[in-house]
Amino acid sequence: MENPTPETSAMTPEMAIEQINKLVADKLQNLLTQADLDSVKSELNGIKSLELKSDELMKAIAKMEGRIEAQSEKSHKGTEPKAPKGLAGKLSKAYADNITTIKDSVAKGQNFTLEIKAAGDMTIDNDYSGTYALSTLDPEVNRIARPTRRMMEIANVGTTASKFVVYIQQTQQASSDWTAESVKKENGEIKWEEVSSEVKKIAGFVKVSKEMLEDLAFVRSEINTVLMEQIEQAIDYSMINGAGGTDLNGLIGNVPNFNAGNFAGTIVGANIIDVIQVCKAQIQAANFQPTHVVMNPEDKAKFELTKTSTGEYTYPMFFTGAENVAGLIVIASNNVTAGTILVGDYSKLIVKVREAVNLTVGYENDDFTRNMVTIIAEARLVQYIRNNDVNAFVEADLATAIAALEI
Repeated sequence: MENPTPETSAMTPEMAIEQINKLVADKLQNLLTQADLDSVKSELNGIKSLELKSDELMKAIAKMEGRIEAQSEKSHKGTEPKAPKGLAGKLSKAYADNITTIKDSVAKGQNFTLEIKAAGDMTIDNDYSGTYALSTLDPEVNRIARPTRRMMEIANVGTTASKFVVYIQQTQQASSDWTAESVKKENGEIKWEEVSSEVKKIAGFVKVSKEMLEDLAFVRSEINTVLMEQIEQAIDYSMINGAGGTDLNGLIGNVPNFNAGNFAGTIVGANIIDVIQVCKAQIQAANFQPTHVVMNPEDKAKFELTKTSTGEYTYPMFFTGAENVAGLIVIASNNVTAGTILVGDYSKLIVKVREAVNLTVGYENDDFTRNMVTIIAEARLVQYIRNNDVNAFVEADLATAIAALEI
């Protein structure tokens, strides 16, 4: 390492950083000859020999060395530049020749086009795509949109440490009756039974090269985020639509269907709001109090847009800003098929989590020899409605229900 010059020995770390930035601005913006690079390296070595260094200075030195190394790879030996080779070389020369104009254009927020004129055929070493030296990385990755996930928010969620969740269900209610003197009293026997529900597993994985994980800083966090979001999306979907078996027992097909009852054929101009009100009445008749209605965003828009024959909105959604109808909180999700709604007391929808969404990284088959890693995301949980609480929910096909209510 070179000894500091009188000029550098008196520098503070802050002054040294300023000097490095000046070197970058003055010299490293253009392609340099080997003599120019040697001069820059000499100045940097003088700064590196300072006894007093800060973390910021060490970072600045490291970045500077990276810039010098990059310049060394593309610099020309000797003082006279050689003719550019291939499209990449022509781009380098065009960039160097127009650096001042490019800087002015970028400072003004304008675009600048590099024109490359070359005679003859393009060969394989001319293959090039993308941009050169004028790119800025937008740090936010543009992910594919997923449906709104709200079911875990409104369900009764807890934890379990077992493969099976067991609850005790009452099968016979206590009874009593008014009796006369000396007459045998009513037998008020109560009966129970044990009910068991098995924990299910949801999982997914991706394979990615070890180099990609190491070289691209955003890849690991993006993979983790996307995998976990996919598991959460699959859980939300299955809480509504799960078919049982290795899947969750979803609400669709496992709760009572809409029953118009005494409201059948009694409503003029029946609409979605009327269906929700009758669903609420059906649940209340079973001695439960519904809390939420889960529906597709399209159906939510339909009841918000419902108008009278004279054009007034029949529901004051736009005026109150309330996200509720008939006293129920509205949950809009694309995980529900348009035309179907689920009304219920969602405190009766039980979810027990055995293993929260987690990630595991390891090798599978020949991953090790191919320098690949496998990343697995998985979760274990069970969903159930206790048998005596099933009437706290109603599933309604809107077209069928509206027709049943219409006078």
